[in-house]
Amino acid sequence: MLTTRDNQSSEDSRPDHPDSKSRAHLWTPWRMRYVDGTKREAGCVFCNRLTAANDVESLILHRSADAFIIMNLYPYNTGHLMIVPNQHTPSPEQATDASIAAMAQLRRPLLRAMRRALRCHGFNVGANIGAEAGAGIAEHFHEHVVPRWTGDANFMPILAHTTVMPELIPVTYAKLRAELTREIMGFTTTHCVVHGHDDSVLVDAAGRLPALSRFDADPIWQQAANMLHDACTVDPILAGWAGPPQANGRLIGLSFQVNPTANQASAPGAHWRWIAASEAENGPDGEWVTNAMANHRF
Repeated sequence: MLTTRDNQSSEDSRPDHPDSKSRAHLWTPWRMRYVDGTKREAGCVFCNRLTAANDVESLILHRSADAFIIMNLYPYNTGHLMIVPNQHTPSPEQATDASIAAMAQLRRPLLRAMRRALRCHGFNVGANIGAEAGAGIAEHFHEHVVPRWTGDANFMPILAHTTVMPELIPVTYAKLRAELTREIMGFTTTHCVVHGHDDSVLVDAAGRLPALSRFDADPIWQQAANMLHDACTVDPILAGWAGPPQANGRLIGLSFQVNPTANQASAPGAHWRWIAASEAENGPDGEWVTNAMANHRF
C-alpha cells in the first residue's frame, strides 16, 4: 500500500476534507484491477459496457440518448473520464449528427462536475482517432477528459507528464456521479448510508437514513460528510455509491464508513442509533442500504 499525505495547510479539520492535513490518499493496487491492461475482453469494450445492466460495475457515470460518460479502465490519473457515443463507429466522420451533438452537450456539465468534485485546475481534452494515432480502442472513437492540477507533474509522472493521484475506484465514482447528476438532472436529496465497525448502519428513531436536502457550492460528498460529522457526530469516510445501478436518473445515494480510528462506542448524535445492516435493508430506506452493500463488492 502506498500512502501519501497532503502538505497543504488548512483550518478545516472536518472528516475527509480535501484540504485537511490529516487526510491520506490511499493506493491499494489489489483493489485497482483496471490499471492492469494485460487482459483484453472479447468484443468492443464500450459496447459491452453500454449493454450491461449495472452501470456502477461498468463505471458508467451518465447515460443520455446518444452518448455516455465512463471512467477510463486504464487511466492516466485519478478522474480520467471518456465521453463516448452510443454509436459504434471508428471516426467522427462516420458518426451521426445526433452522436456528435450529444457528446458536445455533455462536455460542459462534465467539466463543471469534475472541477467541483475533484478540485482540479485544468483539463486535457481530446481524441485519438485510429490506432496509428494512439487510440487504445480504435474501433469505437471517444473523447478523453483528463483533470490536471497545478504542479501535478511533480508527483509520480507516468505518461506525457501526466500524473497519478491515487484514489479507490468506488470513491472517485461516487464523487463524480453525484456531481454529474447534480449538473445534468438538477438538485435532489442525497441519502447517506453510514456503515459502522460491526456491520451496522446509522438510522434515526424512525429507521430513516441521514439525508442531505440542501446544497451549496461545495461538492455533494463533502457537504454530506460535514452534515454527518456535525448532525450525527460520526467521523465518516466516503466509501462509494449507494444510489441506483442505472446512471440515467436523478437519485443520489452515497455510502460512508466510520473512520476505523474513531471510537464508535460513543453514542451518535441525538435521534440517531446503530442497527444491523440486515434490519436496515428491511427498513423504510432499505433500497439505499441494499445498493450500498452490493456496490462494496467491487
